[in-house]
Parts: sequence; C-alpha cells; structure tokens
Amino acid sequence: MKPATLAVSFLSLFAAFAQDKMLPQSPPAAPPPRTWDVNYRDLEPQLERQLADAPNSLEIMDELARVYRALAKYDKAAELYRHALELREAAAGRVSIDLAPALENLARISQLLRKPADAEIMYARAIGIREATQGPDHPDVAAEYSALARLFFIQHKFVDAEPLYTRAIQILEKNYGPTDPKLCSALDNLASDYLQESKFDQAELLLRRSLIIRDMSAGPIHPEVANSLDSLASLYYGQKRFAEALPLYERSLQIWLTLLGPDHSVVATSLDNLAVVYAMLQNYPQAEKLYQQALKIRDGEDASSLHNLALVEEGLKKDTEADGLYKRMVAMPLKDPATPLREYAELLRKMHRPVEAAKMEQRAKMSPDKPKQ
Repeated sequence: MKPATLAVSFLSLFAAFAQDKMLPQSPPAAPPPRTWDVNYRDLEPQLERQLADAPNSLEIMDELARVYRALAKYDKAAELYRHALELREAAAGRVSIDLAPALENLARISQLLRKPADAEIMYARAIGIREATQGPDHPDVAAEYSALARLFFIQHKFVDAEPLYTRAIQILEKNYGPTDPKLCSALDNLASDYLQESKFDQAELLLRRSLIIRDMSAGPIHPEVANSLDSLASLYYGQKRFAEALPLYERSLQIWLTLLGPDHSVVATSLDNLAVVYAMLQNYPQAEKLYQQALKIRDGEDASSLHNLALVEEGLKKDTEADGLYKRMVAMPLKDPATPLREYAELLRKMHRPVEAAKMEQRAKMSPDKPKQ
C-alpha cells in the first residue's frame, strides 16, 4: 500500500499499513552453554585412533559421533550412529530400552541431513520401545512425542503434529499435575501449532495457562515469565488486539529492565515491541520516545528500529527527522533494501525533492524484493 497515492491523511492511514511494516521482535537467544570444554578438531583424530584399536566400543562410537556432529560431519556421524544401533540390537534385541537413545541420536542426525522420513521412522520406533518398556504414560514417552511433533512442525505438517503435542501434555499432566512448570514448553509448542492452523482461541488459552504456571512457579520477575508475556502479546498483536497487547509488553519490559538493566540488547528489543503497539494505538509521541531509547542502546545503528522510528516520525509529521533516519538506514547493508528505498522515495516526493526520489526509486528497482515467506 502506498500512502502517497491515497486521498487520506497519513495519521489515519498509518494504523492501516504500518502493521505490515512494524513487527514485534523476539529477544535474541542466549548462546548455548558449552558442555564440552575441548577442541573438537584435536579430539577427532584421538577418538578415531581409539576406535581403530577397539572397533566395537559403543562408548567411543558415541563420543566420536558427537564430535563429528559438532564439526558438521553429519554423514560420518550418521554412519557411526547406525553401526552403534546395529550392535545394540544384536546384543539386546530390537525392543530393548538401550536402543532408545541411539534411535534419538540417529533421528536428530537424519534431520540435519534433511532426511525427515528417516527421522520419523527412528522417533516412531523410540516411542514404541519406550511405551513397551516404560509404560505409555512415562515422561520419557512424552518427550518422544514432542520430538516427533517438532519434526512434523518444521515440515509444516501442523495437523499431524497437533495430536502428538496433545498426547505429550496429557502424559505430563498425569505425572506432574496440571500446574507443574514442566508443562509449559509443551503448552507453548501446541500453541504454536494452533497458531499455524489459525486456531487462535485455542492458542490463546494455552499461552495464558503457560503464563499463569510460570508466574506461580518462577515468581513475577523471571525471564520465562517475560517470554510468556511476549508470546501472548504477540498473539494479540497479530489479531490487532493492541490494547490487550500493551500491558503485557509493558510488564515484560519492566522484567527485562529489572533483570538486565537499562542498556541491554534484550531491553532494546522489548522497547521496540512496546513502541510498535503504541504506534498501532496512534500514540506516536510515546512510540517515538521508546524507539529513541532503543536506538540509544544500540548506538543508533539498528536498521529495524531506524525504520520503525522513521515511520513514527512521518506519523508525527516530522518529515525532516524521518528523512535523516531513512538516509542513515539506506546507507546500511539491508536484507530487503527495496522496501525502505521505495518508502524513502515517497517521503522525498512529499518533501518536493523529485530528483532524489527518482534516485531512490532507481535503487529500489535494482534491489530485488525479499522473497515472501
């Protein structure tokens, strides 16, 4: 939608088109902790020599396969996992519980090799073994159902994933009760699946339940509570229920400020999310203030915040400020340069600078649009 071509004021138009451009962001994930304080490349030849001396050692096979996986040598890892599985089957039979971890490892490596059908077979076998040996309501069975559901989910087989996530929740409830925090991940996973199926009411109920459980178990100031608030707020945002998203993002921001302090990148993301909602509610001065705070944390060089703040400045009829923000943004390396270039061109034409606008339009034509997801 191009604002310059419509016979309405920018402020009335802003809420109609900006939601497609302003999106809440997820806080950057913390890097996973290192579980092995080793140099994988040094460890690889050592384990290969040990395996050559003891070719049937399952312990060495498992260690070497993990090293291959860490080094992205997935074919080699899969070969070792398969051989280890064969040896375990020969020693203990095809329904031994000892096979379950080997099947899980092989399923994960099959996913990395983009062989989802093979992974599905491994997970299904692991489920059958665990149900036969541990009972159908064991927590480990719930974990297997969740793993297979995730496999379906990433393949966009949302209908297939739904009953598996549901079964995992039933098992966890039976073992731990309806308010145990061990349920939260399963509830969140099923909510994500419901969202993909456009079952928004069901997703909302699960996200609200997950938030309540975390609030009760972890206390009001906890990162998992903040993440639950963000998830529920994002659902409301997607449904244009901005007034309901607002207090959730506000509370999330206060949690992150308390836990991380005012200068952390996660706080900047939280400020952005809250600013988006204020903009949707046409409270542009408050949105402007929050975006400026976020940019200050990021030293003013975040393209997403620059873009959103430029839109807000236009909404406030501060075209000169918007001009400066667009100028900085289009000078940065962008994943999708065509969109901001076209928007900047529209602003320049509104400011009666047609020559500069034409240059931006030409640059936009030379920059292919980002593919639609």
